[in-house]
Amino acid sequence: MMENVYKLANNSRFQWGFMLVFVGLITAQRMFVENVGYSHTLYNNYLIFQQSFFHLLNNQDLYAAYPDAYYDLFKYSPSFALAMGIIAYFPTWLGLFLWNFLNVFVLFAGLKRMQFIPNNGFVLASFFVLVELITTTQNSQSNALITGLILLAFDSIEKQKIPRSAWMLVSTVFIKLFGLVAFVFYLFHPQKRRALLWVIGFTIFLILLPLLVLDVSSLYEQYVSWNHLLVNDHSNELKFSVMGFLHSWFGVSASVKNYVLLFGVLSFVAPLVKYKQYGNLRYRQLFLSSVLLWVVLFNHMAESATFILAVSGVAVWFFTKKRITVLDKVLLTFTVLFTLLSPSDIYPEFVRKLYFIPYTVKVIPCILIWIKINFELFIVNEKTSKSS
Repeated sequence: MMENVYKLANNSRFQWGFMLVFVGLITAQRMFVENVGYSHTLYNNYLIFQQSFFHLLNNQDLYAAYPDAYYDLFKYSPSFALAMGIIAYFPTWLGLFLWNFLNVFVLFAGLKRMQFIPNNGFVLASFFVLVELITTTQNSQSNALITGLILLAFDSIEKQKIPRSAWMLVSTVFIKLFGLVAFVFYLFHPQKRRALLWVIGFTIFLILLPLLVLDVSSLYEQYVSWNHLLVNDHSNELKFSVMGFLHSWFGVSASVKNYVLLFGVLSFVAPLVKYKQYGNLRYRQLFLSSVLLWVVLFNHMAESATFILAVSGVAVWFFTKKRITVLDKVLLTFTVLFTLLSPSDIYPEFVRKLYFIPYTVKVIPCILIWIKINFELFIVNEKTSKSS
């Protein structure tokens, strides 16, 4: 029975059909269900992205508030706003569908290129991340796209396709800045100097790309405004992150979040003392998992829709293992119960409101797995990687 299920799920036609139906249902649900109690639509994020193109075209400040058009602010690069012009002219329902499909397709394309150990590892990993993929797609977020680009960039580096990997990683930065963390993949790569040149070239290209529709002074003002927004985005709101966990469990003040971030940076780079293991595939896979988890855990503004990055990191960590321990299985089970399912209706509403949300339960399994990954990075070697 299960063999037939796996065979079907690995069929490319089924996968295309699944993605089309998956995106179609979510898009229809967001378009035609009223957002009760809120003044904005259920596809508000897409409207922000869509309208940013027209604001850029009309030389309006991308980073100003436009309450008549959408809620919240645009926080991405001018180049991202320009790229949205590819679908901005389409009817909203079609543009939303295409945007969601792009995110889903790139994520699955990235997962498909991971060297999962089980024969059906791609199917299992895809099923594992599905809940969080639903969440980020419902919010018309870019997180699945970023996750997929990081996975594809990692695969390209593994295949020595440096220009392609550089393009993907630079692209993530012009969507959300935390893509910068993924450049750690180049640190000990034998072609790092070549990679640096490609990164510089693509960065300059994307910085200047909006000159297709703006003059130099106007583009400069857009970057000044973007920088002002980012520099002054010092929200004390703590969400699903290490900082949020420390605050909710131990009363740690938001004023120390920079120290927590510093600790996170030091903890992230500490395993690089084992840089001689760079030639070990397991070491590189663990760093990929660490990157995907880190960008969520140490982002104090991480929302539920951001967790597609973290759970994809968990999937890479678990389904690329050659030897799975009891502790690994326990941690994966905790992730399913308390990260994937904690916002769902399988738990009574009072449990979610009184315990799961106030105590940031969603983030706890991811913190534990990130600690386990760091431990494995320190002990990995050619001998242990054959059984880990």
